[in-house]
Amino acid sequence: MKTLQLSLTSLVSILAFSISLSAFGQSIYCPAKFEVLKRHKQNKYKFELEKMKNLYCGDTFEGEHFKIVHALNEEAISFLDDPELVRKAANVYYHLNRARDFWVEDIKSDYVESMEQITIRLDISNEYSKTRQFKNIKQAENFNNAWTTPAGETPRFIKDKKTWGQEIWFNPVKKIKSRKGYKSKGKNPIHQNLKLVKKPVMDMNNNSILYSGLAMVAQNNYTDYSSFLSFAIQRVGVNAVMYGLIEVTEHMDKWFIDKYLYVETAMIPDIIYHEYAHVALSDTMKTVHSVPVIEGMADYFATRIEERKKMFHKIKKYSTNHHKSLKNNKHYHPYFEQSWNANSDYVLSLLWLVREKLEKENEKRIAKGQEPLVNVDELIYQTHYNLSEYSNIKDNLSRELYNTCTKLCKNKRLGHDTIRSAFEFKGLL
Repeated sequence: MKTLQLSLTSLVSILAFSISLSAFGQSIYCPAKFEVLKRHKQNKYKFELEKMKNLYCGDTFEGEHFKIVHALNEEAISFLDDPELVRKAANVYYHLNRARDFWVEDIKSDYVESMEQITIRLDISNEYSKTRQFKNIKQAENFNNAWTTPAGETPRFIKDKKTWGQEIWFNPVKKIKSRKGYKSKGKNPIHQNLKLVKKPVMDMNNNSILYSGLAMVAQNNYTDYSSFLSFAIQRVGVNAVMYGLIEVTEHMDKWFIDKYLYVETAMIPDIIYHEYAHVALSDTMKTVHSVPVIEGMADYFATRIEERKKMFHKIKKYSTNHHKSLKNNKHYHPYFEQSWNANSDYVLSLLWLVREKLEKENEKRIAKGQEPLVNVDELIYQTHYNLSEYSNIKDNLSRELYNTCTKLCKNKRLGHDTIRSAFEFKGLL
């Protein structure tokens, strides 16, 4: 009797557990491992086997925080789908979770931690529509890019009302002949180097001719006139060659760019981190259009995750993308404020210089047994609360960095002076 009672109890327990699995199956996480792309030196990379965190039980790329779908579909991509699509889905899922961990654990963003599941679309060519989410593909078709789209809803007068949340879209890759129709501006390294040596070389040749002629006159040695003439012709010839090379190399830019332009954005970790940064900063900096401050802030936090001197560097087979440099020494110019310059690395290099200078002061204070001057990531993150999609570099970003330092820096004067020195170096003051 006792044995029968135990058996019935076990059976009830198993049934209860089965029912709970059926009713709440999506609250149970199951381990799954896939190969993902990891960057190494410059354009080198490896595929490494990694666990997919917080993935719901089943055979699709849907987890607690992210659901990876294909194009306009709403169902998550299956593990049994096309292998290339599965590889992209796994790569995006892994790196998005890594980005989220950074924002929750390092930045301690309550906004990110409380976010509901986000839909991620791979190989979507459509443009975003404010009134219906997806524009007709015939209106425009996008390739080689990634977007963070805002939440929205259809107008009230539409019967089948639709609402959607914030999403990240990765366009399909497409090889484009980059040299066709390219207008050379003389930015190639040979032309630039020739321009640098032009003046000293030509000055030296002209001076050599002048001094040789003066020496001949001073010594009254006209018998050696033929040697002087030969020497002068040789020097003039060098000048002529220099002029010719400068003129020719000015039109050689296309030979220094890749034959094809393409970016498989879903495979590039830096781009994935950049797009998630837009999501994390979207409580104040809405993702309605691309502006330098928004893009630069996203670049900064993407760089904090990846920690590379050259971000977005091309990856053989997956990208011919131009990199962004943390060490860009360009001075401020109003054209950096324009939307067409939103993807320059000016803001990234400015914020990174602020970081480096403040970290040096942190090290000095720690060496003296004092508290660090400021947590730089927190400083830049807190700054975003007073910025929006309409903020500019010179008036808004620079001012709010000062204001945030006033609140957070242990020594306000030192903090302000340190930030000001970075601004001076970058031509903002």
